[in-house]
Amino acid sequence: MTRTSRVVLLAACAASSSCRGRASADDCRAMTEHYLDLAVKETPQATAMSSAQSAAVRDIERGWKRAVPGYRLVQDHCEALTRAEVSCALDAESTRTWEGCVHPPDAR
Repeated sequence: MTRTSRVVLLAACAASSSCRGRASADDCRAMTEHYLDLAVKETPQATAMSSAQSAAVRDIERGWKRAVPGYRLVQDHCEALTRAEVSCALDAESTRTWEGCVHPPDAR
């Protein structure tokens, strides 16, 4: 998705009632799982890993990513996230982009 498309989509989303509200428990699970998928994909040699190796990296990443403020926020206080943040994180194509989507309450 291009930056322009994302801006248009977020503007439309902000104007509609479907994007108002907060993240659900399912959103929170999907967001953290997507983040872990991205982290595994970004691991050096990711394409050469077996499924067992990918699962092991995923478990390791799950523990390490607790140090990332955005990831921890999603795990601990996901209900504070907006629908726009959820949508942005689920559409992210990198962990860096995902992290940019999720903002601690004091940073809004």
